[in-house]
Amino acid sequence: MIKLLLAVLFFYGVIATTVDLSDTFCNEAVDINRFSQLLSNHLLFDHLDKAYAQLSKRISFQFRDAIQVKVKKVKSSSTTTIIATNTTKKTSVMQPPVDVQILKRQLKGAVGSFVEDKLPGILTSRYNTSHLSRQLDHLLYQYCPSLGKGGMVSQQCLLDHRDEILSDMDRYTSTGLERTLDRVNALDLPRLFEKTRAQISGILVHFNQNMMDKSHYRLELKIKKRHKEKAEEGDWITPTMVQEFIDTLNHTDGEQDHSMQQFLALST
Repeated sequence: MIKLLLAVLFFYGVIATTVDLSDTFCNEAVDINRFSQLLSNHLLFDHLDKAYAQLSKRISFQFRDAIQVKVKKVKSSSTTTIIATNTTKKTSVMQPPVDVQILKRQLKGAVGSFVEDKLPGILTSRYNTSHLSRQLDHLLYQYCPSLGKGGMVSQQCLLDHRDEILSDMDRYTSTGLERTLDRVNALDLPRLFEKTRAQISGILVHFNQNMMDKSHYRLELKIKKRHKEKAEEGDWITPTMVQEFIDTLNHTDGEQDHSMQQFLALST
């Protein structure tokens, strides 16, 4: 009888101990700086990098369409040679020594590579893990006060406010990225377009000096009118493109919950 009683007491003691340990785990302190950094890295490398690459391709396409290379004939009395063969007269028109169509394709490729190489770095400098981490720190402290020195907060507090935190996090990142893209559109893209135009102009100068017959043809760079207006007004990124960019970052509810649980576990 005593053995049975001891066994029962031991069984209930194990259950009580298990409940206490679970409760203790939920109340573990979380290093908020580490949690914010892990979550920021996840957003940047798993989501923002992809969005930056997609946006760069869209801008690259617009730049390639805007910058046109034309062949201008130089007026000269010697551009046409009349050749008489028997009784038939034929007109022979001198052709450019460079295959202009191939050159145009190569230059469009160069524009695309230049933009897609430079623009992601510009975007990252405007909005990166440091920006995200600071925003998340500020957000999390609004819901869960620090437990003391070292930036520690209650894990249970974060779990209790999980839905509000995830909702606010989406709002913070969306608002921050909209502002960032506005600045990039108004300040960085006009400068990048001018650098791209200058690069292509330099290539055309080289071809005109070394590859073209100056007395007959000259390569010229032209900007399409509608794109010229975009360049002057800083209107490369449309509202639709901004929304598509932000949609790329959206998690499903399950993904958000899993990410938060995972990074909380790594931050205790």
